[in-house]
Amino acid sequence: MDFTFKNLRDMIETQAARFGDKAVIRFLDEDVTYRQLDERSSLVANGLRKLGIRKGDRVCLLMDNGPEFYYVYFGIIKLGAIAGPVNCWWQTGEIQYLLNDSGAAALFVDAPYRPHSDRVRGETPALKHMIARGFEAEGYLSFDDLLKGDNRLEEVPIGWDDISTIVYTSGTTGNPKGVLLSHGNILTNSWQASKLADISEREVVMCFLPLFHVNGLVITGTAPMAVGAQIVLRKNFSASDFWDTVAQYRVNIFSGVPTVYQILLNTPGSEKVDVSSLRYGVCGAAPMPVETIRRFEEMFHMIIVEGYGLTEGTAGATANPINGVRKIGSIGIPFEESEIRLVDDDDREVPQGEVGEITIRGGHVMKGYFNKPEETAQTLRGGWLHTGDMAYRDEDGYLFIVDRKKEMIIRGGENIYPKELEGILFTHPKILEASVVGVPDPIYGEEVMACVVVRPGETLGEEELRDWCRQNMASYKVPRYIDFRDSLPKNIIGKVLKKELRGVLKKEGKIR
Repeated sequence: MDFTFKNLRDMIETQAARFGDKAVIRFLDEDVTYRQLDERSSLVANGLRKLGIRKGDRVCLLMDNGPEFYYVYFGIIKLGAIAGPVNCWWQTGEIQYLLNDSGAAALFVDAPYRPHSDRVRGETPALKHMIARGFEAEGYLSFDDLLKGDNRLEEVPIGWDDISTIVYTSGTTGNPKGVLLSHGNILTNSWQASKLADISEREVVMCFLPLFHVNGLVITGTAPMAVGAQIVLRKNFSASDFWDTVAQYRVNIFSGVPTVYQILLNTPGSEKVDVSSLRYGVCGAAPMPVETIRRFEEMFHMIIVEGYGLTEGTAGATANPINGVRKIGSIGIPFEESEIRLVDDDDREVPQGEVGEITIRGGHVMKGYFNKPEETAQTLRGGWLHTGDMAYRDEDGYLFIVDRKKEMIIRGGENIYPKELEGILFTHPKILEASVVGVPDPIYGEEVMACVVVRPGETLGEEELRDWCRQNMASYKVPRYIDFRDSLPKNIIGKVLKKELRGVLKKEGKIR
């Protein structure tokens, strides 16, 4: 590796010394230099240290995109503590589960999410401190007060393999799992991404994906920082000001999910904008139709680089090379210093051209799931990360995803696991049975369909159930389609046969 950083704290301190007054983050009307990022994250670290936070403690962030997210994230890490970004789209029950499962000692809360933090108080025994940003309330510490102090940090022994980050990803068996990523995992993947994507200190990278996701956190976050590039940060994706931002800041690179590209294609007047600064856009999280890629590239005269990754692999694992052969529809080739094998159900490598499960080995593969040794052992068996995604390799070594071994639905880049939603639906007093499947959608890639059997004697309407879902699950998980049925096809042991259910739905014309 070209990087010589010992850990993420060393990366921030080294880049502050190297690039000093260069703006690393440009957010709305605020510019933050590399030196300021170092100083302000150290203030957070010292503030947390005074609260008793020590190496190995988990500290969570329920925060929107903004410079303060980075101050907190790196401040936690500088102590040797473990930063836990929380999905801001989750509902209270999901957040409470995460806080209790991780044993979080402290939680940073932005004002819009105070209702969640208010509700979990008293239900999260390990949580000793809640730090409020943008509001004042009894029982909360002030974020601004936390930053009052000294930015000189004492030394903390932090190793390459020490855990830096815990990111929760929904599990196929129901409850979310905490993915443990080390300092080395994130630095390795940052180096791999910058290498394959040809990111240098001259680049301007736009980040509008949420920083609580690894794509935003690593691919358009730590990877640019690690080479001294500049990040144009936005709170979220907005089609109305996307192109103006590109033109104003002369953006070179951005990363999005398929939905973003589809929306930009349909934005009136977008074909007239100045895109001369753009080198390419990265697309991951879900497959994108080849026709969409071709239309986008023809309209905006830039390339889209398709890639593949997952939280358990830090962020990215493969991509089409910037300076090399690019195959539209392929997820490309493995990152440098990353190995990929396609295997059958017995973990034997399949021949070229045959479909097998993607397994990954390399320095970016997670250390494991938090407090879940059995799931860790199964997922990392034989020293390889088993992804559950199915693909084949062509004669040039390029990978093409064909299916998902797991039942996961990907809606606009968000992973949705049917088992988790089914568990929530089963708690509804009027529901006897439920099965969740993904159905094709031209904008989001996939949408959620819930097939529901109502208890005898009960009545339940679509909007009534949808309103209940909105109160009990993240908005992006709420079923777009609800299909009330008399029964669900099952095998002899009572397991719902989803393949057969899909066949019935197709026959009825309810899915394509």
